[in-house]
Amino acid sequence: MNETNWTRIWVAFIAGCIAAFQIGKTAASLALIIDELGLSLFEAGLIVSLFTLVGALLGAGFGLVSDRVGHVRTACAGLAISAAGSLLGAQTNDFAWLLATRLLEGFGFILAIVALPSLISRSASPRERPLAMGLWGAFMPAGIGASMLITPWLVAWHGWRGLWNDVGLVMLLWCVLLALFFRGEREAHGATPAVADIVATALRAGPLLLVGGFACYSALYQPVTAFFPTLLITDQGLALGSAAYLGALVAMANVIGNVGAGWLIGRGLDPTRLLLFAFVAMGVFGALVFAPFTSPAMKTLCGIAFSTCGGLYPGTAFALAPRFAARPSHIALMSGLLLQGAGIGQTVGPLMVGSLVETGGTWAYAGFEVALMAGLGLLCAGLLRKRIARTPGT
Repeated sequence: MNETNWTRIWVAFIAGCIAAFQIGKTAASLALIIDELGLSLFEAGLIVSLFTLVGALLGAGFGLVSDRVGHVRTACAGLAISAAGSLLGAQTNDFAWLLATRLLEGFGFILAIVALPSLISRSASPRERPLAMGLWGAFMPAGIGASMLITPWLVAWHGWRGLWNDVGLVMLLWCVLLALFFRGEREAHGATPAVADIVATALRAGPLLLVGGFACYSALYQPVTAFFPTLLITDQGLALGSAAYLGALVAMANVIGNVGAGWLIGRGLDPTRLLLFAFVAMGVFGALVFAPFTSPAMKTLCGIAFSTCGGLYPGTAFALAPRFAARPSHIALMSGLLLQGAGIGQTVGPLMVGSLVETGGTWAYAGFEVALMAGLGLLCAGLLRKRIARTPGT
C-alpha cells in the first residue's frame, strides 16, 4: 500500500496493549495473590512465567496458523481465548487451577500478538513501516504500565479477582472493535510457509541471533517489571498503591526506547549499535535495581533507565523482522519466532530470579541473573553485527 492507515495501526496496537494487561495485572497485584494463597516466591514466579510458556513452545507454530487462517481472525480468536482465561481465573481458589487459567490466557495472548504485527505492517507505507513496527514493539510495556496504573483503584474497589474480570471484559470488547475496524481486510489465505520456509527462516544465523537476543532481553525485562512492586513492598516497606505506580513508571518507560528505535532506524542509524547499547545499559541499571544499597528513589530511577534503554531491543528487533523473513509474506512467522524467544526469556527469567532470591535470602542475588543475561545478550548482538556487516540484507 502507498498510504499509512494510522487508525488501523492504533487499533491493532491498542489490541496488543490490552492483551499485555494480562501481564501487568499480575505484576501489580502479585503481592496480594501471594498473601491470599500463601505462595512462595518460586510459586509466584510460576504465575508470572507460565503465562508465557505457550509462546516459548509454540510461537512460530502460531505464526503459521495466523498465515493460514488469516491475521484478523487469529487476532480476534486470541483475544477471546485470553479473555476466557482471565474470567475463569477470577473464580478459582486453587493454585493449580490458577496456573491452568494462566496457560489459557497465554495461549490466547500468543495467538493475538503473532497476528497483530502483520496487520500493522500491511497498514503502513514502506517509508513509515519502521516507525509503525517500532511502535508495535512498545505494546508490551505500554499495556503493562497502563494496567499497573489502574490496578490499585480496581483492587481497592473489588479485589484482584474483580481485576481479572475487568481485564477479561475489556479484551472481549476490543476483540469486537478490532473485527469492525479491519472488516473487509483482504487476507492472504493459502500462503502458508512450508517446512522449507520455516527452516530457511528459523535456522539461519541472523534470525537465530536476533531471537536469542530477544530471549535474553525478555529474561532481563520481565523479572524487573514483574517483581519491582513486590521488591518495593517486601524489601523497602512501600504501600501497594505507591509500589504499583512506581512499577508502572518503570514498565511504561520502555515505550520510549521502542518508539525511539523505530525513529532512529528510519533515519539511518545502525540498528546493531542500538542492540549493543541496550544490553550494556540493562546490565548496569538492572544490577542497581536489585542492589541492597540503593534507596527506593534510586531503584525507581535506575528501573526507568533500565526500561528506557532496554526498549531499544524490541523496537529494533521488530523493525528488523521483515528483513530476516524468508519471504515478505512470512512476517507473521518471523514475529512468531521473536515471540518464541521472548516467551523463553519471560519463562526462564522470573523463575531464575525467584529461585536465586529464595536461596540467597536477599534480592541482591537477582544480580547474578542480570549479569548472565546481559552478557549473553551482548554476545548475540555482537555476533549479529558482524554477520550483518559481512552479508548486508541477511
